[in-house]
Order: sequence, then structure tokens, then C-alpha cells
Amino acid sequence: MNARRMLGFTRRMLLQFRHDRRTLGFVIGMPLLMMLAFGYTFGGEVSHVKVDIVNLDSGIPSVPMFSGNRTVGNRVIDKLNRDTLELTASTDWEASKGKVDRNEAWAAIRFQPDFSQDFLLSANATPGALPARIEIYIDGSSPNIAQTVLKVVTNAYLAAINKITEETGQSARKIPIEPDISYAYGGGDTKFIDYFAPAIMSMAIMMVTTMLTIILFVYERRSGTLQRLLVSPATASEIVFGYALAFAVLGLLQSLVILFAAMLIFNITVVGNIAVALLVILLLAFVHQGLGILLSASAKNELQAIQFIPLVLFPSILLAGMFWPVESIPQFLQPVSYCVPLRYGIDAMRSVMLRGWGLEHIWPQVLVLVLMACLTLGGAVLQLRRRK
Repeated sequence: MNARRMLGFTRRMLLQFRHDRRTLGFVIGMPLLMMLAFGYTFGGEVSHVKVDIVNLDSGIPSVPMFSGNRTVGNRVIDKLNRDTLELTASTDWEASKGKVDRNEAWAAIRFQPDFSQDFLLSANATPGALPARIEIYIDGSSPNIAQTVLKVVTNAYLAAINKITEETGQSARKIPIEPDISYAYGGGDTKFIDYFAPAIMSMAIMMVTTMLTIILFVYERRSGTLQRLLVSPATASEIVFGYALAFAVLGLLQSLVILFAAMLIFNITVVGNIAVALLVILLLAFVHQGLGILLSASAKNELQAIQFIPLVLFPSILLAGMFWPVESIPQFLQPVSYCVPLRYGIDAMRSVMLRGWGLEHIWPQVLVLVLMACLTLGGAVLQLRRRK
């Protein structure tokens, strides 16, 4: 082995990076970007979960420590973690439950008027007394968020019990508070795979359409195929939408395979209409196909084209709520997630598959995907017309 020739090849390769600053920046900057993205996303905790509080506890007027603002209901509410839950006071239980049904809140919690009275009777082990019940109406379609809410409520009433026993100087003979849980969607048996399957389907569409479109268009441009298409009678819009339909078909086939495999092997829950879910997938494919063409136009070769893939892939996966709820992402990153098409696809898919919603409920997400598809495909058509 000739060390001089070997070092000559090394020098030649490094000099290529000097002339291709975009690739050099990718090699240096991408690991840092990935570290920051993964660290912020998975290093955080679920926070700012919207919860309605209906506190009807009237306390015990004859017992000062359970009257006024010192009712047991108020004591439990004071112990709720405000960093995790975003609390909204309400007096209408049905209205609060309606917010959960419409996905405007993750949970509604109610304390009945005799909550303090039931607590005292149960703490003293009065014959026939039942524990005071905290009513929790919760959206169980996201197991992570549901478990977080229940954990915070449990910690709060245990802390309140401990504080009361310290003040009275005696321990309760049994735990005098119990949660009464009912689910708007999902349930205690909802598995993570139920929550994860819609995200997997959406991600598969994003990856196939974006990656293949970027690489294919750069290859066809370098091979001259794209130029021959552009000088043919075919219009730019015919070329773009032809490719879009092809990738949409591939995406639908992928989704059907994933869906039926998940149903047969993992017994996932599918509550809603599969046809509506496939419509969402079709729109997501159109969005990323147009995005792939736009990005490929900025690449001079296959190496530069490949650099765009992680720039699309990682932000989409980390900011769209795929693995972990969007509520766990640091607040300064959450606004960025509204620019990620995958977020709307995953939200719509989960609403259809886990909540059983139809187009009358998911139309905001569908509208955003339609607008994004129009922007990316329209931009791709304009890009090809300019080349033509």
C-alpha cells in the first residue's frame, strides 16, 4: 500500500467538500440538529394538557377546616400540577364533557356538592359511608396523556389527604377518596399500538412519496428523461399529477398492508370509517409528492438530493406527535409543528381510527392538507413550467 497515493485520494475527497459547501454543512450540522431535536422532544414531559374543573363541593359549614376555600375539593385542586395540566374552571358539567367529546379538552373533572361530607364520613370509617368520588371524564385515545392526567389527579388527592391528616394529627382509617373514571374515547384497555398505528401509516406515506420523488426527479433530470418529457406534448401539470397519482396508489397499498397487518396480528382498534382514513392518506401523499419535486429542483445531484430527506423526515417525526404527544414538546417548538403536514395527517387518522369521527369532525385537518397539497403541487407545476 502506497501511503502517498492513499493520502492523495483522501485530500481529493476532502477538497470536494470545500467546493460543495452545502454537503459540508450537512455533514457537520445534521448531527447537531438531530441531537437537539431528539433531546428537546424526548427529554420533555407532557405539559399544558387542557382539563376542565367543575368544583361543586359546598364543604361542611359546621367544620371550619372544611368550609369556605378549605373544602376538600379545593384542597385537591390546589395540589394539581399546573405545569402538567392547564386548568379551566367551569360550572356546567355537560358543557365540560362536550369539550372533551370535541377534542377541545383532554379531560373534565367534577367534585360533587357533598364531596367534603363524604370524605369526612369515609375517613372516620362511619358505617355505610362510601369514599368521596372524583368524577373524571377523559379522552383515552392517547394512552400517554390519559395516564398522565390520572397520575396527576391521584398524586393530588393523596397529597391533600396527607395534608389533612397532618392538620388533624390523626391518620385516615382508609383512603377516603376514589376516582370514578369514564372514557369519551378509547378506554383503560387502549394499547399503545392503537395510538401508534395511525402514525405509522401516515409516516409510511410521507417517507415513500418524499424520498422517492426527490431521488427519482433528480435521476430523471440527470439522465435526460425529464427534459424529453418537458419537450413532449405533455403539460407540466399532467406530469406532476401523473406522478402524484402513482405515488398515491403506492401509498394506499402500503397503508392497506399496514392496517390489515395491525388488525390481524396486533388486534388494533379501528372505530371509524376506513374509507375516510384512506382519503387522509391520499391527501398526505399529494402534499409530500409536491414537496419532493420542489426540493429536488434545488439539488444538483443525487448526493444533494439525499440531504433533503432527513431535513424533512426528522422534524416531521419529532414535531408531529408521532411517538409522543405534541403537548410534551417544549412550548417554543410547538408552533413549528403547525407547519408540518404530517401532524394534520396523524391527528385526522387518530380521530378516525380511535374516536370514530367522520369528515364532519376532521374537516379542519382535511382542509389544511388540501391547501398544502395545492401549494406544493402548484409550486411543482410552476417549477416544471419554468424548466420547460
